[in-house]
This record gives sequence, structure tokens and C-alpha cells, in this order.
Amino acid sequence: MELGLAEEASREDRAELSAKAGHPVRWAVRLTDDGWDALTYARVRAAPGTAATGPGLKTVLLRPSELEAVRRYLALNGRLRQGPAPGLEAAAEAARFDSAANRWILHVNEERMQSMARAFFLERLQGSIAPANRFARTYGVTYPPRPLGFIPTALRGEADASWPRSSRAQGPGRA
Repeated sequence: MELGLAEEASREDRAELSAKAGHPVRWAVRLTDDGWDALTYARVRAAPGTAATGPGLKTVLLRPSELEAVRRYLALNGRLRQGPAPGLEAAAEAARFDSAANRWILHVNEERMQSMARAFFLERLQGSIAPANRFARTYGVTYPPRPLGFIPTALRGEADASWPRSSRAQGPGRA
């Protein structure tokens, strides 16, 4: 009642409620317009977003600190040489918070996930590696996508002749 979301019922309203209930009603409250609006808003806020599902969209759950890293990345959009993916800002704005899980829920495509991985890469360079590691572990997306100098297993047989190796790199007992 302190916030103005409800008001105490008048004596006449309690008498009417007592007649309907068949017993004395000593105390009753009713919602004010602000109270009804707060309930309506709470239902809409808790409901999943309308763009929750769609072709190629994946649900990503971010910790509050991880979403802050993405927002910092988005704030630099005009100053970065490789800016965020189109639509990432809209996805971040449409994010919904799940208080039970303490996670922000975003719905993004693969391109936006790569862009988020780049945000975590930049965050990693500034000393916080946890967001990049968790994102890679949970969603399998890293930036850069593979280490420099990486040779896929399928191509290693072809690359053996050109790939420089020292006798130390081969390890003991290997020819």
C-alpha cells in the first residue's frame, strides 16, 4: 500500500463483501490502476520474447557481466575496424532477464554468435578470460575461430611435407 498499488476497502465495500461471503469481512484491499498495470507489465516482462524462435536463431544465456561486455562492444561500433554483426544490438536490446537462472536470454544467429565471441575476445585481452572460456565451452564458438598456424586434422597428411618440424617438436622416440 506504500507504493500505491493497492488501497484498503471502505466500510461500505467491506459490508457488501460480508453480505456476499456470509461472514464478517474485517479487512480487504483492492488494486489501484497502478497495481493492475504493474501486474500486466510483470506478465509481459516475464513472457518469452516474440522473436524467441525463428529460422537459424539460437538461444544464448549470458551472465549479467557477459551482457555488459557485449554492450561495451556495441558501444564502440563506430570506432572499431571490425564492428558488431548487424542485428546484434537489436538482440541485446530485446534480451530478457531470467532472475531464477541469473541469466540474460538472447536469440541470435550464427553470425551474431561469432560477433559476441569477438566481444569476449576483446574482453579477454583486457584481463577477463572467463566470458570467452564459458562461451566457447557452452556454445562452441570462439574468436579467432581457430589458432593461427592451425592445420586441420584432415589436411595434416598433405601438409606434413611443408610443415616445419624440429626433432624436439616430434618428441623423444619419434622418427
